Amino acid sequence: MAETPFKIAVLDEQIIQLRQKLATAVFPDELDDAGWDYGAPLVDIRRLVARWQDGYDWRKYEARLNEELPQFTRDIEVDGFGKLNIHYIHKKSKVFNAIPLLFVHGWPGSFLEIRKILPLLLKGSSEHPSFHVVAFSLPGFGFSEAPRKKGFELAQFAEVIPQTTSVLLPSDEIIERQVGNKLMLALGYNEYVTQGGDWGSLITRKLAQLYGPRHSKAWHTNTPLAPPPHPTRRPLLFFSHLLLSYTAEEKKGLERSQWYQQRSSGYLQEQSTQPQTLGYGLADSPVGLLAWIYEKLVAWTDEYPWDDDEVLTWISIYWFSRAGPAASLRIYYEVVKANPRLLNNPKSEPTTIPMGHSYFPKEVVVLPRRWHKASNLVFESKHKEGGHFAAHEKPQELVEDLRKMFGRGGPAFVVVPEKNGYAWTRGNSFPNTGVVPLMAETPFKIAISDEQISRLRQKLAMAVFPDELDDAGWDYGAPLVDIRRLVARWQDGYDWRKHEAQLNEELPQFTRDIEVDGFGKLNIHYIHKKSEVVNAIPLLFVHGWPGSFYEIRKILPLLLKGSSEQPSFHVVTFSLPGFGFSEAPKKKGFELAQFAEVGNKLMLALGYNEYVTQGGDWGFFITRKLAQLYGPSHSKAWHTNLPLAPAPHPFRRPLLFLSHLLFSYTTEEKKGLERGQWYFQKSSGYFQEQSTQPQTLGYGLADSPVGLLGWIYEKLVVWTDEYPWDDDEVLTWISIYWFSRAGPAASLRIYHEVVKANPGLLSNPKPQPTTIPMGHSYFPKEIIVPPRRWLKASNLVFESQHKSGGHFASHEKPQELAEDLRKMFGRGGPAFGVVPGKNGYA
Repeated sequence: MAETPFKIAVLDEQIIQLRQKLATAVFPDELDDAGWDYGAPLVDIRRLVARWQDGYDWRKYEARLNEELPQFTRDIEVDGFGKLNIHYIHKKSKVFNAIPLLFVHGWPGSFLEIRKILPLLLKGSSEHPSFHVVAFSLPGFGFSEAPRKKGFELAQFAEVIPQTTSVLLPSDEIIERQVGNKLMLALGYNEYVTQGGDWGSLITRKLAQLYGPRHSKAWHTNTPLAPPPHPTRRPLLFFSHLLLSYTAEEKKGLERSQWYQQRSSGYLQEQSTQPQTLGYGLADSPVGLLAWIYEKLVAWTDEYPWDDDEVLTWISIYWFSRAGPAASLRIYYEVVKANPRLLNNPKSEPTTIPMGHSYFPKEVVVLPRRWHKASNLVFESKHKEGGHFAAHEKPQELVEDLRKMFGRGGPAFVVVPEKNGYAWTRGNSFPNTGVVPLMAETPFKIAISDEQISRLRQKLAMAVFPDELDDAGWDYGAPLVDIRRLVARWQDGYDWRKHEAQLNEELPQFTRDIEVDGFGKLNIHYIHKKSEVVNAIPLLFVHGWPGSFYEIRKILPLLLKGSSEQPSFHVVTFSLPGFGFSEAPKKKGFELAQFAEVGNKLMLALGYNEYVTQGGDWGFFITRKLAQLYGPSHSKAWHTNLPLAPAPHPFRRPLLFLSHLLFSYTTEEKKGLERGQWYFQKSSGYFQEQSTQPQTLGYGLADSPVGLLGWIYEKLVVWTDEYPWDDDEVLTWISIYWFSRAGPAASLRIYHEVVKANPGLLSNPKPQPTTIPMGHSYFPKEIIVPPRRWLKASNLVFESQHKSGGHFASHEKPQELAEDLRKMFGRGGPAFGVVPGKNGYA
């Protein structure tokens, strides 16, 4: 759709015609002392008509509107109604990561309502968020074209803004396609928030229902509506209504609502049943139009000091509107016809995205706040003054509410990914926001200096080995015979340069600075390889200890492979800070939230606003934390090959505890429990040491390549399922630790920091649920293998049991792990299409 700049330019003939009609106006009489009892007082209407006819300068206000409001028109295809030419205001903030906000007016409002709040919303600051603002004239209002066919109701008004529809093909594949280029999408705002009052409340709610959370991320209204207490539909509220009294303030609100229903809603009944009949008078008589709307402007506001020219500009927009004032009435007819109970017996129409309410005491309907309660109602603000036209009457207060809801510390902060709205200044960083300041990507090649290699060989040549008991085997740890053999190979025969070149050839590596809240910038090393399949699924792979980025090597080509039979993935894996070639934190307290922050910010910086994750070992904890902090806005689903869960507990998990007491375990489950018991009793000493005294242990690992080799090699063997390790394979694995940027001791600190922040992490863990889809792969020689009943959760959508395999699944069983991911995220899988527009198929 082509965007066309627009200026209001009412014809001279239209202005002359208006004045002619005003000059020939005939007024009704009025009873003595009628005041406002019968509607708009005659004295007010006579004064306004006289001013409109002689003294009011439309051209002056037309020029002001054109100067203040950047206006455009655009053709938008509406399903079943053809193209409609839509008029809108669009003003971008100077803050690059401002929050896209769609403002939706109602009746008898118009785009004019954006005028006072626009500069406030745009204002950039390090203290409050800024917004990119869009406000459009509803079809049939202002300078938008009106529909010519019946049935244009809420879904269509919402459709004008964004829509992607799904077409179910015979293959059951969901193909994303845009129906035209709807306004917000056409303007480049794939994700945004909304604000509306009057019809704007109903339209933004419909947007939330139809297009949330993919496009519409949160909505705010100053006209909060809710069904009344009902004995069967809302029984708890109904009993509360009967048994608990209302406050004096709530009673005033109910009286205001009763006044509206009894004294001020006749227009609604007429416009929803006979809009054409009423329309003749409004289209032909500017006096009739003025009185019809002016009455609402006064009666629906809270003693707002209307200026005559202000009123006349408001009414003139209706009079000079593209389709004429009668067209705006039809929204009542069409919406009520499609929703017969909308007015007298409304049903609850819940939304799921975050919702905010601002309460103004002279709104036309003011319900007790308990009537509004909903799980997604995250923000409420009560004001002492104000009425129906909040953006016009109380612009500062309404904008402040939006800043509080979407600003730092607010419940919908960064609900639009990467858009926190704050003017960024040096030194500013915002916790867990997803805001990624511009960071340069640097291609990276592993290039260990000759001096480092020489020093390693010198240390290996001076190695001193401990003795060993006869027939010790693996009972005491890594056998001496294995360590002697590996050290000899490492010193003479193992060619690091060969393996370094292979890694550089196979793995596209980069580094990038990432700002971590409270820790400053860290230079992060990562692998990033895009599939040739355009709509491949973005996957973040997270390693653990004693793993590294090396674990992606075997599985990478399998995940990238494109096919019409299986999904493909864009793959990212990073060296955890302090591991491999990533910089290590220099301050205490770098735990799971910070590792997750790095992963999320990396994905956003790479253009993957939505992605899935896979991890084992620490990767399990980090991807779970990603799910908790960044799901579902960024992290859409997660998969692990190390599924962990708290053991049965009589108070925390009573049903599972009873099941544990009453029902026996299968042979396979008993083997898993024995494996877990073996780990805790025989193989978890490293965990205790690394989580309590990592520095003490670190001296030996940093100084002795033999010590490092023995410490890690033991885990490589006993944590796998008879995997046939090749000596050079082991030495490459260990060399990455030895040659790591921060040295091997830095990788131990994750244990200390995480356990300090989560004291019962392994010994007495608490449930830490997630809400996004979750998948588990079970390998029998994993270090902890809980019974599957311990792992049950409502969001556990995929499980796969394997006959062999251990802790390092991507290295031991790359084909099996890749196949599990394909099944989970592929066609027919439980997480198919979880990343919008990315189903992974060629």
